[in-house]
Amino acid sequence: MKQIFVLTAYLYAVGGTLCLHAQENGGVSAQYECLYEYTVQVKDDMTDTYSTILQIGSSQAKFFDYTTYRVDSAAQVPNPSDEALQDLRTRERKNPFWFDYIIYQNHPEGKMSTYSVMGLDRYTYTEGGNPIAWTLAEDTATICGYACRKATGEYGGRLWTAWYAEEIPVPFGPWKLCGLPGLVMRASDSEDIHRFEAFAFRSGSVGISAPDRTNVITTSREKFVKLKNTLKGDPFSTIPKESITSITVLKNDGGTSSILVNGTKVRMAINGYVPLELK
Repeated sequence: MKQIFVLTAYLYAVGGTLCLHAQENGGVSAQYECLYEYTVQVKDDMTDTYSTILQIGSSQAKFFDYTTYRVDSAAQVPNPSDEALQDLRTRERKNPFWFDYIIYQNHPEGKMSTYSVMGLDRYTYTEGGNPIAWTLAEDTATICGYACRKATGEYGGRLWTAWYAEEIPVPFGPWKLCGLPGLVMRASDSEDIHRFEAFAFRSGSVGISAPDRTNVITTSREKFVKLKNTLKGDPFSTIPKESITSITVLKNDGGTSSILVNGTKVRMAINGYVPLELK
């Protein structure tokens, strides 16, 4: 059954799009959270599934992996247990289906920031806050209990179809699929290889943590996409052998393994890699 939330904020226009605005008492709070299942058709008979979350704040949103969200949540509790935090960090590190993007929508204002670990390094780049020129359609569907409308747009070499809920009047959505007059509840590319679908919408419980810019490499979107698509196929290709001081193998549930080089997990697409962005 759909759970109705009353949006207590008011809307204002920024750069031609609607943004949620409310008074915050220090820091960046999240009024709402939307959980999505992200699936990738990696082979004809194989689909990988990731658990992700969108935190929706007063004027920005953050989309990232759900296991990382759990670490963030535990760290914000007063006097967090070191043992509990370590357990959650270990689960995050061992997760074979970890969504390796962190997307900040409308942060900085009017822009969108992307972060990702590639090889042993962390990279970031910034682009326009609404990179997709959406075409709105009259088609309707009910998703996660909400009446939704259809929109289409091209991004990263793929044609996307999104379904947004005007009842939740925020311009955010999963990954970089934002800029519509309502929360994006479902989106898929024209080949139905990549699919995001909401399965829960709820009140926010913890704050949106600020981007970690420690030892992060700033690059362009073009270089970022090219490097990611290279490294996901061969994540060791840019790691100089002479720079490796330690290699640790962790056994995961389900028989898979995690490899840590110099304490950093080398993320590999264990069932094959199908890029979100082609260009």
